Amino acid sequence: MSEAGTTYFRRCSSCKKEIGFTRTYWVCNVSTCNRKRTGLVFCTTSCWDVHLPLMNHREAWAEERRAPTREAWLREKPRRARPRAPLPRPPPHRSASRSAA
Repeated sequence: MSEAGTTYFRRCSSCKKEIGFTRTYWVCNVSTCNRKRTGLVFCTTSCWDVHLPLMNHREAWAEERRAPTREAWLREKPRRARPRAPLPRPPPHRSASRSAA
């Protein structure tokens, strides 16, 4: 499905249900769970509770968030999906073979 046809904000990291635009969702307060690459989101606090024993947090709580509107999400999406510039290629390896003199 294309981004323009998306009907939900994200999927729950636990039960995989869709989290709709402008709906309430929860995130873990622990920094390793809410990093950009990890980005765990939960549709209910029950789904967040399922996540706790797996991650073995010492002290954690669920923080309530509100999903953006569809229009706001589409405006922000190209900024997040921007392709990276290609890395420069290293010079070709040249063999250091010397002729025996």
